[in-house]
Amino acid sequence: MKLLFFIREMILDGKNRGDLHTHTHKEHELVYCFDGKAKYIQKGDLYFYPAGRKHAVTIEKAQAVKIWQIYFSEDLFSNSVNMDKEALFVLGQIKLYLKRGTRISLSRIGSERVGKLFENMQWEFKNRYHGYSWTIRLKLIELLVTVIRDREFILPIRGDIAKPLSNGHIQDVLLYLNTNYMNQITVDDILQFCPLSRSHFHALFKKETGTTLVKYLNDLRCQRAGELLATTDDTILDIALSCGFNNFSHFCHTFKEVYGYSPGQFRKNSATLKF
Repeated sequence: MKLLFFIREMILDGKNRGDLHTHTHKEHELVYCFDGKAKYIQKGDLYFYPAGRKHAVTIEKAQAVKIWQIYFSEDLFSNSVNMDKEALFVLGQIKLYLKRGTRISLSRIGSERVGKLFENMQWEFKNRYHGYSWTIRLKLIELLVTVIRDREFILPIRGDIAKPLSNGHIQDVLLYLNTNYMNQITVDDILQFCPLSRSHFHALFKKETGTTLVKYLNDLRCQRAGELLATTDDTILDIALSCGFNNFSHFCHTFKEVYGYSPGQFRKNSATLKF
C-alpha cells in the first residue's frame, strides 16, 4: 500500500546517529526543527526534500535537536478536485524554489506558524478522531500556502531569482511554465488566463524573456532533465516523460542542442558537468 501521509517526532543525537547515509524517499519529506541547535539545523528551520532527491543528515556529537518529519505523496491530492489542483500548483512553486537547495527561508512569524501547523498535524495523526485525515490534508495545504506567502519566499525562474518584469501577465506565464513544464502546454492553455491576443502574447513574451515560448519551455524541461540525470537512477525515457517530452528522439535532439551532450553522455559525466 502506498504511503500517503506520515508524521513523527524525533530526537537527532550525534552520540548514536552521527552521519546518516545518503538516501532518497519515494515521498516528499518535510523536516521542521522544533528545538535545539546543531551545525546545519536549528530551532525554526524548515527543510523540504522532494521525492527522489538524495540527501543526508549530519549531527555532531554532544548536539541534539528535536525535529518533526512529515512524509507525504502527491497522490494525497487529486487533479480532479479544484482545491487539490491549487495545492499541487502551490507544491509546484515550492519545488521550483528548491532548485537553490533544501532549506526554505522563513520569517520569524512564518516559522512560528509552520511549527504550529506541524504540532496540529501531529496531534490529529496521533489521536485520529473522526475526520482526522481530511483535517490533516487541510493543515498540510495551509502549511504549503504559508510557505509561499512568506516574505522570505522568493522564486527562482530558470535558475535565476525572479525579477519583476515590466508586464505582470508575462510574469504569471513564467510562473505557470516553471510549475507545469511536466505537462503538455499549448498557447491556447496560456491564453485561457493571459488576457492577450495570440500575436501580442508572442511579441511580448519575446520582448520580456529574449526568447520564444517554445525555446524557453524546451530549455526549462532540459534543465530539469539534467538535474534528474545527475541525481537519480531513473531511466532516460522516464526522465524525458516526467519533464514533459512525449517523444524520446525529440528529447535527445533537444537536450543535445541545449547542453552539447546526449542525455547518456551527460549522465556519465554529471560529476564534472554544470547544469
